[in-house]
Amino acid sequence: MTTTSLIALGGYSRSGSGRGPGVELLALDGERALAGEDPAVRRLWSVDLPDPSFVLWNREGTLLHAVLETDPTRVATLRVAPDGSSAELVADLAVEGAGGCHLSFGTDPSTLLIAQYGSGSVVTVRLDEEGVPLEQIDHDHHREIADDADPHAHQVVPLPGTGLLAVPDLGLDRVMLYKQGISGSIDLAGEIGLSRGSGPRHLVADHESEQLHISCELSGMVATAVRTQEQRTRTLPPAMQGSTRRWSVRSMIPASGHEGTNALSHIELTADESALLVANRGPDTLSLLSLSEMRPQLIAETQVGAHPRHFAQLGELVLVAAQEGDRIDLLRLRGERLETVGIPIPAPSVSCLAVRP
Repeated sequence: MTTTSLIALGGYSRSGSGRGPGVELLALDGERALAGEDPAVRRLWSVDLPDPSFVLWNREGTLLHAVLETDPTRVATLRVAPDGSSAELVADLAVEGAGGCHLSFGTDPSTLLIAQYGSGSVVTVRLDEEGVPLEQIDHDHHREIADDADPHAHQVVPLPGTGLLAVPDLGLDRVMLYKQGISGSIDLAGEIGLSRGSGPRHLVADHESEQLHISCELSGMVATAVRTQEQRTRTLPPAMQGSTRRWSVRSMIPASGHEGTNALSHIELTADESALLVANRGPDTLSLLSLSEMRPQLIAETQVGAHPRHFAQLGELVLVAAQEGDRIDLLRLRGERLETVGIPIPAPSVSCLAVRP
């Protein structure tokens, strides 16, 4: 880990529905933070945007995309100076739908995909040659497959090695699977069903997408879906392998050892894929779940600020965005230990963090 890293923050803003500045950039001295020394952080700049609920760097770390949880949803892009000292707004595009809450690059890298909680849909945006949002090219609405349920698309995740995109829908209790075509538009390619009342919010896949781990906001459980042995055969042509991939839920386990309601939020694998990190809202903790057995096992749980909405890993550091605690907690992950280090960083209504590449 380099001594200083740039961390982008998004959150509910004073110009929207929260208390924060919008998008903000911090310079964090990781070594000082791990040592519990102060000051370990400097605030470089902020840009007032209404309710940027998720932020995403491009691969080069020159552009920062933010989805605004507005009506209609907007995606804003900032060009950030090489040294991080300044930022310029270069795009602000409104799209169909409302309540955008997550964005990701598509399997086609010239596109951005936006999950919209409010309207229960996924929007695809074309990027120009510089990677700046240019226009909306597709809008896939989950209401068309919702029966009588109320859809809430919550995240878009490319599944490594499959050519598929996964979209957990909290309202439908399903993970929708999409394939992206040469035009950039996406088409439904399957789904993973979960038990009623699960509320899938976020998921993470291992490096071969053999296992998908899903944080279920409504049930407080982590669901693990595995690819069936039948579909892992290498005798099929590559095109058929991609189109016939199927997963089924093998286990569901509580994410926290605390009693009471737990509205899970973000989930990630550790760098060596030996464990999961899961944020728990209700008990307000971060959990560490070992993957050494057939199903995840809770091995550590550490208190953080109120309503941990998201987190990011930076070497041994884990930065936790505590939305209602108005702060970022700093934790150290070492083996099977998860412990608090340093002093929380003030961050009003923070909802997400992204480490600059």
